Amino acid sequence: MDNTTRPSTISPEFSLYAEKNNLFELFQRCTSSLLIDRPDDPLTYLIDLLNKDFDAPKIIILGPPASGRHTIAKMLQKKLNAVVIEPSKLLQNIPPKFKDQLPPNANSNNISASFWAELYEHRFKDFDCFRQGWILVDFPANREQTLALQSRGIFPKHVVCLEAPDTVLIERAVGKRIDPETQDVYHITWNVPSSHIVQERLVQLEENSEKQMILRLKEYRRNIDGVKDCFKSILRAINADQPLNDIFAQVHSYISRKPRSVVPRTPRVVILGPTGSGRKTVAIKISQKYDIPLISIPTLIKQQIANKTSIGNTMKPYVARQSLVPDGLLMQLIRERLNQKDCTTKGWILIGFPRTREQAESLARTSITAPNRIFFLDIPLDVALERLSQRSLDPITGGRYHSHDHPVSSSEIKRRLVQHPTDNNEIVRKRYEEYMIYHDELQEFYSQQDAIHVPADQDAYTVFEAIESGILNPLSKDEY
Repeated sequence: MDNTTRPSTISPEFSLYAEKNNLFELFQRCTSSLLIDRPDDPLTYLIDLLNKDFDAPKIIILGPPASGRHTIAKMLQKKLNAVVIEPSKLLQNIPPKFKDQLPPNANSNNISASFWAELYEHRFKDFDCFRQGWILVDFPANREQTLALQSRGIFPKHVVCLEAPDTVLIERAVGKRIDPETQDVYHITWNVPSSHIVQERLVQLEENSEKQMILRLKEYRRNIDGVKDCFKSILRAINADQPLNDIFAQVHSYISRKPRSVVPRTPRVVILGPTGSGRKTVAIKISQKYDIPLISIPTLIKQQIANKTSIGNTMKPYVARQSLVPDGLLMQLIRERLNQKDCTTKGWILIGFPRTREQAESLARTSITAPNRIFFLDIPLDVALERLSQRSLDPITGGRYHSHDHPVSSSEIKRRLVQHPTDNNEIVRKRYEEYMIYHDELQEFYSQQDAIHVPADQDAYTVFEAIESGILNPLSKDEY
């Protein structure tokens, strides 16, 4: 705590540590689990909970008959080493304490949703499930079963729904054949067994006849919307009318994505772009709208020199001879500014830095200076030249104008406007080329943080909306 001010404030390092180590999510997870399970011994319960693998997959595969949901589940099982759980197999291995509660001739249609949820909850407590994760197929089949699961605190991380036209599904099912001896499944068009002996003993299941498929699909369509509505925030629909490997690639790509975090985080934004990309213009708009401090390195250096600070006096000779200020001095200046209270509480927007990979690495070394949002404003050289050629400067007031984006308000001002010395084509071209020298290495460095590229050759409002969206959208868990 900071005892030098009243009221006492929390050190900025505390919140940064909490962000980096996902303490908000940990607290949220533990609290919700306590409220759901209400254990008699909360402390022992939490210790046991923390020993479990929270990153284990929890997946539900939805889809109509013949959509390939079982095949996809088995492929995921092989890839993730997760446990596939189907209602029929769950009934075959039901624990003794539940057998007395089963109705005669128990099947998926005559067991209540609440009892199903109790069976699944018990299964999920087994060591293999909470360590390896689970994949559900054929359950839940309706809204009632879905709500029963959720009422017991069972929530998947990813839900995949395979979709295909009924005509395609019926065609697939009608062509299916099963080997009664091995239970292997074949298809008369796509997967014909090489052995004539096997071909002769293949049979078609009644459930795969055209008549039965029409009834099964009608039943599925009647219930699926209620299930999807319960999972709409984490559900991904995937077209099942395509090659199996393509379907699996899309499913695996989706479930491999880390869940989005809802924890509020201070935006620490870096906007990169060549001269003429409008990075300062859009940064000012974002700063004004969301009250986020704007840190422009060239402006910050000028302020230090004007205020005759010790670091400003050290930088002055470099600026006077128009040479680059050493990275060590720049990082010292940046750390001091970003460590001030307005930046630690509200976040910051940084422009004019980094320019090289070495600078980007230095910025990422500490929690206070590490950005969690990176934007590249991309613009062709010819567009930058055209854009800057239309800028002008009022030598009396210092005001800047643009013939399209910010035209002058009076003819008197218009008569005294001049072009800024740095806006002539030769200087613009040189500055653009200097930026592009390090562009690829910066892009490579920030690719691991999902840097966002925004085409800057659009109108200013469109660019602003793209940056705004990137800042407001939730962060992935690995973005700090």
